Amino acid sequence: MRQFFILLVFLAFIISPVAAQQEAPQTSLNHYIEFLSQSSEQVIRRFKMLQTYQDDVSRYRKKADYGLRLPSSGPLEEYYYKKALPGLGIEAGKRKQLNAGLENVWNVLNKLDETCKSLETYVRLKDYERNNLKKSDALVTEMQSLFERYAHDKNALYTQIRQVYAGVQNRPATDPYIVTEKAMGEVIAAQQRLLDALPYYLNAETKAEWPTALVRQSMLDDEKALATIGNTASQLQYPASDMVGTFKSALASMQDIKRRALDDHNFAAQQSAEHGNAVYLSLVEQFNHDMLEFYKAFVGYSKPGHLLLNYPFFSPVMRVADASDVAAASKGTPPFQDKSFQPLNVKKAAAPASAAVIKTLNQYVDWINQSLRQMHLLQMIVRNYQSSAEYYRDPAKAQKRANLSYSHEDFKLPSSEYTLLLNASTAIPEPYRKSVTGQAEVLMNILKEMDGLSIELIRYTSEKQYLQDQLKRSDAILDRYLVLFDILDQKKELLYNDIRRIHESYPNATPTSSWYIAGNAMLRTMDNGHDVMFGMRDYLKGETSKLPETANLEADSRQLIADEYKNMKGLQRYGRNNGLCPYTPYEDLGANAGRFAEKVQQYKPATSGYAAHPYESFYYFYNNELVYEYNNFIELSKAGLLKTINQPDVFAFRRTSPQKPAAPPAKVDEPKVEKPVEKPRENRVEDIAQVKTNNAEVPATQQPPAREDVRPLTNEAEPVAQVTRDTVYVERLRVDTVYVDRNAQLQNVTRSLDGFAPNNMVLLLDVSSSMNSPYKLPLLKRSIKSLLTLVRPEDMISIVLYSGKARVVLKPTSGAKASEISRMIDLLQSDGDTDGNEGIKLAYKTANKQYIRAGNNRIVLATDGEFPVSAEVMDMIRQNARQDVYLSVFTFGRNEHTGQKLKKLSELGMGSYAHVTDASADLQLILEAQAKKLAGR
Repeated sequence: MRQFFILLVFLAFIISPVAAQQEAPQTSLNHYIEFLSQSSEQVIRRFKMLQTYQDDVSRYRKKADYGLRLPSSGPLEEYYYKKALPGLGIEAGKRKQLNAGLENVWNVLNKLDETCKSLETYVRLKDYERNNLKKSDALVTEMQSLFERYAHDKNALYTQIRQVYAGVQNRPATDPYIVTEKAMGEVIAAQQRLLDALPYYLNAETKAEWPTALVRQSMLDDEKALATIGNTASQLQYPASDMVGTFKSALASMQDIKRRALDDHNFAAQQSAEHGNAVYLSLVEQFNHDMLEFYKAFVGYSKPGHLLLNYPFFSPVMRVADASDVAAASKGTPPFQDKSFQPLNVKKAAAPASAAVIKTLNQYVDWINQSLRQMHLLQMIVRNYQSSAEYYRDPAKAQKRANLSYSHEDFKLPSSEYTLLLNASTAIPEPYRKSVTGQAEVLMNILKEMDGLSIELIRYTSEKQYLQDQLKRSDAILDRYLVLFDILDQKKELLYNDIRRIHESYPNATPTSSWYIAGNAMLRTMDNGHDVMFGMRDYLKGETSKLPETANLEADSRQLIADEYKNMKGLQRYGRNNGLCPYTPYEDLGANAGRFAEKVQQYKPATSGYAAHPYESFYYFYNNELVYEYNNFIELSKAGLLKTINQPDVFAFRRTSPQKPAAPPAKVDEPKVEKPVEKPRENRVEDIAQVKTNNAEVPATQQPPAREDVRPLTNEAEPVAQVTRDTVYVERLRVDTVYVDRNAQLQNVTRSLDGFAPNNMVLLLDVSSSMNSPYKLPLLKRSIKSLLTLVRPEDMISIVLYSGKARVVLKPTSGAKASEISRMIDLLQSDGDTDGNEGIKLAYKTANKQYIRAGNNRIVLATDGEFPVSAEVMDMIRQNARQDVYLSVFTFGRNEHTGQKLKKLSELGMGSYAHVTDASADLQLILEAQAKKLAGR
């Protein structure tokens, strides 16, 4: 046995050098890379742990109402370190240098791990309660330093690895695998340089400059790489060739993050480091676990003929903010820089346009549409602000109100799309390029001025300047907005007409294809629809006395339907549920064009109670039912067709005359009422002795009836003036019943809430995809906004959505913040499925949590169709109605619903049932908010 053991040892000495010679240098180098990637993963875990911990510390410093927690980081992984250490395939001298760098990285990693565990122990022992987090701050600072040191030592080792790799790689530079490796490597290096330049601040409240210029340039570099990165794929063997495409898709995903990063870097995002931090972490995640993983797969599939080198994961670092990082506050907003352009001299081209030209022209259309969407958002924001600001014109009354506020945090300049547009414009022939890029620049300048004016309004309201100048500067800004909205509308039309003329100067490459024939027929319909739309604008502006002629549009509608199978011959029908089916937008455009003509013919001037401008319904119909369907067809086509642009709601924002101060109300002496003595009863207290309503105290014998249920103590919402809520366990003897006058006629509804009960109104809104119609979601928004012009500080509004998963998107909010509620309404979009049962449950939970004594506690369910309701929910509706939380149901759609389930819900909920139309949208919800106490109660 002893002899056998000696023989094994002898063989080991012989085999070891042989094994070393058999391991390729590239394989040994990749062991080092593998260690760097795995250790970077461990660093990232500790990085994220510190990020979460610091958020908890910030909350703890503000309110030490709960203890800090820090999960265990676990043992440090040694396997990959030991695997890399032998370096069997590397020459001894170079291996010694590499191992020295390896030891540096390993030591830093161990030091970081020890520091992290010290912090864990500190938190578990709750020592932060004894020394006021001093040691915590020291350990956090040390960890930040170690992140930076680790990144430095890791990069130094990787540089050594690259040098050794260059010396052992013996393939010619023209080898397609080497060419592909180099191209991918350049892309990877570019992403690393950007990540090294981006800041991450542990304190998310840090307000610092963010390198938008670097991100913009990186995005342009990505565009060039995306155009060339796959050129060598055909020269590679499968599956290595397939990895080139996946790597390209990873780069496109990085590009999407950068685009969103630029567009979302608006004024609101610039007020903290949250936006930049989120972008940083998203890019790191995408880079490590998408781009590098696909590259690693390419390297693996290139074996055994080509031994290539991997790339290590990126490891993040944290930056400490300094004074130079803080951005200076901007001054007044300068007017946009306008330019004049000579009429475009378009000449007929001899050959069809290239794919690049068609793509770029459509990019212009997309960018115009995105600009119009942002303009419409601002129209809604400033309209809401204008209605709120009028209540602050009198400084004396303004002092008694909640502060006037303004925010445009959802407004985003289409910066990334504009950058890519200018980059792509090189495809347009030189004679046209200067004009169209110049016009696009003017449109962007207008949007920038709009953004600047909103930033001014934010400072104006936050500094309460309206108390000094009685809204003088506010009026000037709103007047300027009115001018800018009109200018952008005019200039976008000129730019689109030039883009279209350029497109039409080229002959079509496939004039006999069904895509082209059908697209041309649809374009004629769109042109006539455009003329009708502009004719309606002129009529409502008073520039013409007659409604526009619709004969041509009606004829187009009929012709599209009649020629469907001739025009669409050879095109595949996939079915209406398949988004790739071209028949769906073709058929819908034909039908919708006829409906649009009919809508114009049937137009009648609105009654005096009509709040929204009648053009709004035409705006929604034209864009959603005509433009959307046409552009959807163009997206599907392969025939070099051009999209069309939306049209703005030119009446969305109108200036209102300043309101005259109202006469002060007559003073009424309040009766003196002796308060009854409360007596305890079996560990509970008697009902609240008095309820304050309308600034007068009501004796307990005359107070509004109490609720029958028992509610726990809650501090989640601040009480509104003049209203006392159930904030203790009480024994209630009666119910707090109020009623809405069901006999009231809409035309007789008083547009005021004065004298009515305070409202706790929960809007339970169906925003599923079926609500995407001019007769549905726009009417719903209009109805809510009509109420928002009247709500008082004591009125509470909540919003619950039940598209997809039911969720509260607006917690109970005072009517003093009507502008904020209105902004939330503007953001509602139709998508997802309906989950009515969960929505109703959540709505009742929200209503009960905010229950107002002697108030109008009401849920308003708004939907376009019936849905199954469980017996449990039906019983819940019945029980809550007995306890004075009522349910009203509003339905929407072209035709009134004939189903009985929704009516039954409203009956069980002791509320209203109404089908909302264009005529009733402005008053229906106001009626629900005008609740009175039952007589004799």
